[in-house]
Amino acid sequence: MEELNYIEIGKRVKIKRKEFGITQEKLSELIDVCPSYISEIERGYSIPSLSTICKIAAILQCDLDYLVFGITESNADKTFSELLKDIPEKHHALYIDLCTNIANSFK
Repeated sequence: MEELNYIEIGKRVKIKRKEFGITQEKLSELIDVCPSYISEIERGYSIPSLSTICKIAAILQCDLDYLVFGITESNADKTFSELLKDIPEKHHALYIDLCTNIANSFK
């Protein structure tokens, strides 16, 4: 698995925050952190905890997959296909079964 790109995560946080129409100050207030911390996250200077990134996703009403990995409904097929390429062929069926079971658990 590749390393998380915190600069890209920060960019996505900023994009969603602006789309949602709130300031860094308001977001920081809603998740109980200081405004400068939001700025640091958005610039990739600070690494947010899982708890913080979950709070941000909830406030901005977006998926963690989008914030963390940049996965959206429109690029999910490509993302999963690229993951499949990295898995030995003998494990492809297991990968597909796992994805199916995970999807079914959300229904």
